Amino acid sequence: MSDLILVRNQGAIRFISMNRPDKLNAMSESLVDDLARELHVADDDQGVAVIVITGEGRAFSAGADLSDWDADNPAPAREVAAGLTRVMGFYGQLVAMNTPLIAAVQGYVLGGGCNLAISCDLVVAGQSAIFGYPEVRLGLAATGVTPTLVHQIGRKAAFELLTLCDNIDAEKALALGMINRIVADDQVLSEATKMAEQLASFNADALWLTKQTLRRAADLPLGKAIELGLDMGFTAKMYQ
Repeated sequence: MSDLILVRNQGAIRFISMNRPDKLNAMSESLVDDLARELHVADDDQGVAVIVITGEGRAFSAGADLSDWDADNPAPAREVAAGLTRVMGFYGQLVAMNTPLIAAVQGYVLGGGCNLAISCDLVVAGQSAIFGYPEVRLGLAATGVTPTLVHQIGRKAAFELLTLCDNIDAEKALALGMINRIVADDQVLSEATKMAEQLASFNADALWLTKQTLRRAADLPLGKAIELGLDMGFTAKMYQ
């Protein structure tokens, strides 16, 4: 593991933190790769009941690392395709995680960093947190972040955030359903830890089946979702 990611355990809780505070935890390819690897390891560890994702320093993440981006010399199509495939694979991994994910966010939560946060099952935000998607303003198509956002908050709200590129505060993010709770800035990690401890105290199979049902039901018509709930209910009986 590189020093781009910090990992520690507290009982059955795995804390994974992005560690580029001098770059506002900008998501370089190396950071994304390391984060994806650590999430995979945690998800496979039966001793880990909950994962908490954080960012070191004054920002959760300012989004993609654009330090090497040259607007006058665009990357070849194959390179762009490979990069997008990497990013979409990472977001897909987050959605497919079996272990509950909690994002503890503060400061800037932008672009890919915002998508990382809202891909988690629960999000605790500091009262001064700032959310937004600056891609289009920077001359970049917001193709990588669009699918997750539109599934979270709907077409109209997603279009506004992605095309007007206005940042929003934590209260607006809560109203849109992007986050779950707002706390004082210095209470973000303690609140996320409290939530993680509560989840970790529950029956692991019941929690797992509930998350599986919720994830699958979200993409189904109501009738099919009800059928799914019935099927998963029978599965739950097998674990009792």
